[in-house]
Amino acid sequence: MPNIFLKDEALNKAPAIIGFEIARYLKKSGEGRISIFDVVDHFKREAWFSSNSFLYGLTFLYAVGLIDFDEPYLIARDAD
Repeated sequence: MPNIFLKDEALNKAPAIIGFEIARYLKKSGEGRISIFDVVDHFKREAWFSSNSFLYGLTFLYAVGLIDFDEPYLIARDAD
């Protein structure tokens, strides 16, 4: 399995950075949940956006316990 953290990749495409951007958008929306389609629509024009980088960003957020999924919604968890 390839590593999702590579030392020679662009920093702005790292899963932690993409996850931060997604989490910031979730927080800015002011709702506890948001449609994944709305999130993709918001970010699809960004220079870093690709399906792989977006998926790795979501995986990172899920792995650290900041989001949950309730298809088709992303649900922000309390980060206490």
